[in-house]
Amino acid sequence: MYGSTHMASQLAVRRRSAPSVPEAAGDPAARVHAVVARDYALVWRFLRRLGVPHDRVDDAAHVVFARVLSKAEIIVPGAERAYLMKAAYHAAFETQRQAQRARSRAASLDPDELSEPTLTSDEALEQRRRRELLDRALDELPPEARAVFTLFELEEMTFTEIAEALSLPRGTVASRLRRAREMFTQTVRRLQRGAGP
Repeated sequence: MYGSTHMASQLAVRRRSAPSVPEAAGDPAARVHAVVARDYALVWRFLRRLGVPHDRVDDAAHVVFARVLSKAEIIVPGAERAYLMKAAYHAAFETQRQAQRARSRAASLDPDELSEPTLTSDEALEQRRRRELLDRALDELPPEARAVFTLFELEEMTFTEIAEALSLPRGTVASRLRRAREMFTQTVRRLQRGAGP
């Protein structure tokens, strides 16, 4: 059987390379605006993978961007992405507490799909099946493990970036990732066998 990294990459549509942020000399707001424009899809995916219901993602993303833009003056150049992930992490759990309802299991369109070539009906069905399996497996991870797993395996952030984004020691990131990989692999195998929760 494949490891968790291979499983996650097969189940998810990989993120595309983001363009670099142009220098905005002396204008922190312009710099952060550029980061927001570049990383919208990243934040959107992270919120979804943390369990924010589809119909609440845009609102949660708006909260994230508003918080980041309000802190433009204090965000260190180069740390914008970590700040976005930290804000998204907190917004996700705030949204879930406010919603007080189960997340919809229906597969839905996300920004990655908008730029993909047209799929055949069989390919679209298989992609939807993989996304549903990914969502179900992620749902079973504890929130702290889910955040670390998503940022490392699906968004390809480094341990240092994750530690900064979630205000954790690198050792804690490593141990949570190790445990999350084990749980994710076991869950995917069980779900592929058709076993119940």
